[in-house]
Amino acid sequence: MQSLFPSVAVNGTRPYSLINCNTVEYALPPEYTFTDYLGGGNYGNVIKVKTADGEELAVKKMYDPFSSTVKARRVYRELKLLQLINHENIIRFVDIYTPDSDFRCFKNVYIVTNYAGVSLKQVLDKQKSAGIRLINFDHIKYIIYQLLRALKYLHSANVIHRDLKPSNLSITEECDLTVLDFGLARTVSTNNDNLTAYVISRWYRSPEVIYWNSVSYNAKADVWSVGCILAELLTGKVLFPGSEAMEQYRLIINLCGSPERDLMDKVEQQNSPAMRMVMERMGGYAQRKNFREFFRQPIPDDAVDLLNKILMLDPDKRISVEEALQHPYMKEYSMPDDEPTVDRPFNIEEENDIAKSVVNWKEIIWKEIQMYRARISQTVNGHKCCDPDENSMQVENNCDIHDSQNVL
Repeated sequence: MQSLFPSVAVNGTRPYSLINCNTVEYALPPEYTFTDYLGGGNYGNVIKVKTADGEELAVKKMYDPFSSTVKARRVYRELKLLQLINHENIIRFVDIYTPDSDFRCFKNVYIVTNYAGVSLKQVLDKQKSAGIRLINFDHIKYIIYQLLRALKYLHSANVIHRDLKPSNLSITEECDLTVLDFGLARTVSTNNDNLTAYVISRWYRSPEVIYWNSVSYNAKADVWSVGCILAELLTGKVLFPGSEAMEQYRLIINLCGSPERDLMDKVEQQNSPAMRMVMERMGGYAQRKNFREFFRQPIPDDAVDLLNKILMLDPDKRISVEEALQHPYMKEYSMPDDEPTVDRPFNIEEENDIAKSVVNWKEIIWKEIQMYRARISQTVNGHKCCDPDENSMQVENNCDIHDSQNVL
């Protein structure tokens, strides 16, 4: 519950009200009024606030952002990405601040975005508990189109989300979709082979991420997640509800069939002969099921065909986002001229970022916040801002946030 008597902290000339909600203390600037608690996870807690003119925003307090280099690096990446992204189906960045007065006591980071509505998971849970379908097949098609449209933009910027799931998608009553939470997103390149294995929530994790290619996967991992979300929307059930990685893999194999020889050759090349042996023994042999028989009527034929093309074990054979947008299932909404991409890929990676310490990242993030606040101050006072470097430039953009059951 919110504290009835919030205290006040002051950073320079900007006062902050201290609000206690669900055992977490939030520092809010005077222009924000607390209205509701949205959720929390491993990386942050989110509340809803309202501005003086009635705009609803989401404020995410990063959880212990400088407890490790991994967390600090993720905060930096999220902050940089959110200032670059500009897409109507992706959360919009509004503000970044800290109530801490100087670097010596710097330990709090807040990211503010627009409030984009309830999460898709909340709607699915309500649908399940009520025993009625709230999202019909037409809604589902529109939801998936918007998700693919957002991914087309992200992938054109060499960004993979890495944590697509219903709780990281929001929808309005008009069925407008927004992609949330970029805390685990990364920019990648063709020669990047240092990704993290277990970032995508297990139920929506692609088979290559689970085992054989867990550090050099690509944007096709996001596509697999889209397939899992589409199947869940169509059936009302999680497609692969594994309790741990081994069970997850077996559930995938039971539907999609055992890896073919050419894929096992890739496994051996990308990983090791030992991993090939483990996969052969662990998964056993299973033939790929007939998707039309598995996804029964009244699920539309073209939706089943799209699932059949997405849920391929081999990412090289898996349909891409661009191909999915051109699939007959998307024909009603597909408008290539209204599916924006970026002119050049984003580059948010710091030089030698692996070697940086927590203190290094803390200094970088502190500088980013101070530079952003300075630009805002100059804009408010009517002065022309000096041109920041490319990676510090704020674009009218979008961000992450929202409720979360696993990762926020």
